[in-house]
Amino acid sequence: MTESLVHSVNWNIDYKVNLGRAWSRFLVSLRDDRVILGTTCGSCDKTYVPPQAYCEACYEPMDAWVEVPPTGTLEAATIAQHAFQGGPPAPYAIGAIALDGTDTLFIHLISGIDLSDQENARTLLRRGTRVRAVWSQERTGSIRDIDHFAPVG
Repeated sequence: MTESLVHSVNWNIDYKVNLGRAWSRFLVSLRDDRVILGTTCGSCDKTYVPPQAYCEACYEPMDAWVEVPPTGTLEAATIAQHAFQGGPPAPYAIGAIALDGTDTLFIHLISGIDLSDQENARTLLRRGTRVRAVWSQERTGSIRDIDHFAPVG
């Protein structure tokens, strides 16, 4: 049997990232207006959230901005049983959400569900569940300006 080695690695890297035109406008709209913006392709009519500078389907530049509702349909979800530094405490749910009027999936936290009740959690995290954005009280221009999505009703 081959010996399995383990190395401790610690990276502390401070850096800044220029988010570009599309992400900057998207995050400013979340922070300042509690509005979810997407971009729509003038060639193939696909709408993207988060917005894209170029269409992923036909590679055309995209500069048509649209406001999309803060509601959507859960397409897939999972429950994370382990936390990571800087993230929410485990367990927590993550969902792939088809926001109304869009052609992409938006990945975000799903809350408002008792994850200790596994049967109820499976029911509420099933494909087709309608969800709504819940805004953070303090918004800073980040994706967490939407605190989470919660089941509607």
